This record gives sequence, C-alpha cells and structure tokens, in this order.
Amino acid sequence: MSSFENGEGALVIDVGSSSCKAGWSGEDMPRAHFPSVMSTGEHALESKEARQAKEIRRAESMEEPTTSVNVSGKSAPVSLKHPVVRGKVDLSDDTMEKLLEHTFSVELDMYSESLAVPVLVSEAPGTDKATRARLTQMLFEQFKVSGVCFANSAVLSLFASGRTRGVVLEVGAGVSSVVPVFEGYSLPHAVLSMDCAGQDVTSFLKQNINHELSHQAVQAIKHKVANANKMDGKGKQSEKSEYELPDGTTINIDGVYASACVDQLFNPDEYGIEAVDGGLGDMLAKSMSMCDKDLQPDLHRNIVLSGGTTMIKGFSERVKNEVRGGVDGPINVVPDSTGIEPGYNSQRQIGAWIGGSILASLDTFNKISVSKQDYEDEGSNANIVHRSAAKGRDQVTEDNRG
Repeated sequence: MSSFENGEGALVIDVGSSSCKAGWSGEDMPRAHFPSVMSTGEHALESKEARQAKEIRRAESMEEPTTSVNVSGKSAPVSLKHPVVRGKVDLSDDTMEKLLEHTFSVELDMYSESLAVPVLVSEAPGTDKATRARLTQMLFEQFKVSGVCFANSAVLSLFASGRTRGVVLEVGAGVSSVVPVFEGYSLPHAVLSMDCAGQDVTSFLKQNINHELSHQAVQAIKHKVANANKMDGKGKQSEKSEYELPDGTTINIDGVYASACVDQLFNPDEYGIEAVDGGLGDMLAKSMSMCDKDLQPDLHRNIVLSGGTTMIKGFSERVKNEVRGGVDGPINVVPDSTGIEPGYNSQRQIGAWIGGSILASLDTFNKISVSKQDYEDEGSNANIVHRSAAKGRDQVTEDNRG
C-alpha cells in the first residue's frame, strides 16, 4: 500500500523538456510517464485527440511546432507546445497550467480543482526564483494543493543512487548539466550546462538517415544502434547496422553516424555547437576543479549519470575515459559498464522522479515544504518557498544518510 493510501503521501512531479513523470511518494515507479507537450490555440483538442497528437509528435521532436490530426472526421492543424524548453519553464501563456491540469485530472485521475495533497516538484539546475514563485502560486491557487516543495533534479538523482555527495551528469532531452553536490546541497558556483542533449542526438540521426522517418521512429533507432564510441578522426567507425522498421522494411545505419550523433555531446566544437565549457568530459573536469580541493576526491569517485541519453551503449565508459585525462586520482562512474549497481542502472532514466519519491516519503519532508497555511499567513507571498527550502535541507540530508 502506498503512503498516499495511508493518507500521508505527496505527489511527485518531474516535468522535463521531453516528458512528464508523476506519481506518489514512497512508490518505486511513477504512475504516469507521458510526453510533456500540449495542444494549444483555436484547435486545442480534448484529451483523447490531444493524446493522439502527442503520440504523433513525441517529446524530442522540437522542430515541428504544428501537426495534423483527425478531428470529427476532418484533418485539422493543431499547434503543439512544450512548456519546458531546454530545461527552462515557459510561463508566457497557460501551457504549463494545462499540462499540470492534464497530469492531475487525466493521468492521475484526480479532482484537479482541489487536490488537498502536498506536491514535490523537480526543477532543473539554475531555475530562477521568479519561475519557482509563479509555479508556487499556480499550485496553491489553481490546484488547491496543501503544500509545495521544489528540489533540484540533479540532487534528486543523486539521492536515487543512494548518495548525498558526488557530481551528477544529467543529460536530458534539451539540456546537459553537471551539478556537484555536497551533503544534499548543490554547489551553484560550479554548475555548468550545455544546450546539446538527447533531442540533438535524435535530430542528427534524422538528418543523416536516407529515409523519411518520424521522430518517433528515429528515437527507436537511436536507442537501438547509437553508441558513444570515440571517433577516430578518419571517419572510419564500426560497420553499418541493420534496423527493421515496424512495416518490415530494413534500413542500414552508417556506423559513422551511429557514433557521431553521440560524439557531438563530447566534442561540440567539431559540430558547430556553441559550448562555452566544452563537451561533457570537459564540463565534468572543470566543474570538479571549481570545488574545494578536499571535496574533489569524493566527486571523482561518485560521478553519477542521469537521464535517458546516458543509457546509450558505451556512454558510461566514454565518460570515464574523457574525465580520466583531466583529473588526478581514481575515477568512478555510476553506473559503470560492469553493472556494479544494476538497480540504479535501470532507474536513471527516471532518476530525478525516484529521488523525489524518496525525499517526499521522509518524515522531515514537511520541514522543507511550504504549507497552504504558511502561504496564506505570508499574505499569499509565493517567495516564501525560497526561505522554506533553505531551512530544512540539513535534516533531510541526515535522514537520507540514515
């Protein structure tokens, strides 16, 4: 029985550029996992047709803002929008509110106008205070939640791996981030990010496959044939890979493209991608070097991968090889290629949600949450959420270690 069914649970929500995960604290898996894209404008659809549109345009297909679906027997253009783009929440319209409404009422089958439960929201590293305050106001006033807590997605992924200190390499759909964490605190001065991630891997493959395929089909190909092998500089990689499409057609994927689509994450300059701090290996080495020297050995031994893109074949080994040359001392990447931590290996695609489920099930969760009463006592001042988060984190870390 979940903690919610006992009347003590919280909702845990992780909205990313690609997908939304939602469920109850204390559970092992989210109850809902769906594309974080909504239909908007004059042809906005009801839930059944909206779901059809979402399936047509999967969450990593950021290039096509309009699609067509059959509405009452007629083909109609439908505008689709992601409320989170490159890790940043867009609150310029009501798309985020619509996504939350859909999450609560359709995916979780709740009465969304009066939830009366606390909510933990995972947020991307670097989320600004204005965004957090606006979401706090929305959750209290539109959805009538009983409490609100925001938590850094990288810190939550670290919790999911059973750690409170380490450095998290988070590669989602829209953004790649490196976040060092000490005893449950992210170290913001050493957080680095790059706007090159999973959606760019998919787009690269799509541009270099000699077939007209949907993003959905290309994503499936990516998970099957893409690899993190290092390019040899001569364009001579592994042999072509065969892939069978759902209709039975077999296509060949050039080994160069199967590697290059991932290589751009490690060598962005070679692909014309702007990256101030270099590729993933450079970002990790630089971020750890910006931290206190006494902390660095712990960071080196606890490099935690998070996000679906990190599950690409050979990714862990490539990260280890890239970082090894830039730091002194032993390196440990979690999970590593030997599968020492098979539990987290299977969870890292939803690591932030699982970490949130753990955090929200702790007895001290209420100490880092803002209650509806607190919010009203402050005159509905949403900025209270920043003070509350800072106040209770020490105790949460102690509980997580215990």
